Amino acid sequence: MKKIVDVSGFGHSGKSAVSEFLADHEVFFSFPINVEFELFRVRGGLVDLYYSIYHNWNLIRSNESIHAFEKLVKRIGEIQNYSRISTMWRSSGHGYNNFFGNSFISLSLEYINDIILFKQDTFWPYARLYQSSFVLLLGKVKSKLFNKLSTQTVLYTNRNDFLIKTSNYVHKLFNNVCDNNASNIVLNNAFDPFNPSVCLNMVENSYSIVVDRDPRDIYASLLNSAIGFIPEFEIENNFFELKKMIVGSNDVDEFILRYKTIKGNVENISHDRLLRIRYEDFVLNHEVSKTIIFSFLGITNFNKKSKVFFNQDDSKLNIGIWKKYRDLPEIAKIEKELAEYCYQL
Repeated sequence: MKKIVDVSGFGHSGKSAVSEFLADHEVFFSFPINVEFELFRVRGGLVDLYYSIYHNWNLIRSNESIHAFEKLVKRIGEIQNYSRISTMWRSSGHGYNNFFGNSFISLSLEYINDIILFKQDTFWPYARLYQSSFVLLLGKVKSKLFNKLSTQTVLYTNRNDFLIKTSNYVHKLFNNVCDNNASNIVLNNAFDPFNPSVCLNMVENSYSIVVDRDPRDIYASLLNSAIGFIPEFEIENNFFELKKMIVGSNDVDEFILRYKTIKGNVENISHDRLLRIRYEDFVLNHEVSKTIIFSFLGITNFNKKSKVFFNQDDSKLNIGIWKKYRDLPEIAKIEKELAEYCYQL
């Protein structure tokens, strides 16, 4: 069974450096650094299934969550093809079938069938809560004209085998993406940094590394695109502006509020397969951090690939950027209001 290692962060926090460092070694397979595996954390994803089926089983929620999950896998799985116009309004553009040997949708549908214990055709008024206006009206008209209640197929699940079936499904997906030389799969932002234990409980032999960074550097690095080191995958015409919008750096008050909100929603939990590290420690004390990470993951093979992407010297350029702007009132405000998150060199 392959080891699944998710590296996540809080937005421009330096997780890509850790992901690239791991992917530089022969025992790791990694998706392109800008590809984030969305199947767990988005609405209708595996975490929603977990809460509605395993954590607090309820027939209404579990039934709807399965339908939502099926829609999701079809939406993110289908490959967008400009020569096939229908895919343009069916596909989200993720095209997961590309990454999983054209089997993402088929394996996902197999999983759905596997967790369904049985189906029942019955009167189900709750369906009306989620139908389109047209379908809702049509159902009411039919009921009035024919004096007959409409029925729905309701899906029953069993919470007791949900975890093992979900784990088997996830591992079956990732068994398709790399050769046998890579015993570890690196994911980007799949589990989320707020409470990774939910995903860790769902997937056997999975690990979470959460990367944190000084908020002053996050803000300062987005003041000028010529400052610091920019990874190759970020060198695009609109990527810099996109990052600024995501972290709210166009307005320092919005930036601070966003950062406080995000950090305030992190659950302070401990888990033997969860490691939280600082970007600054990873770069400045790299040998120590490397030992900690490899020990945490149980890695003993340190052979590197012929082409590597992580460069410690480049990453050092992204530490202490805020000092170039120490006289800006925005930096002083961040330092005051987010003092507990600032890194002390």
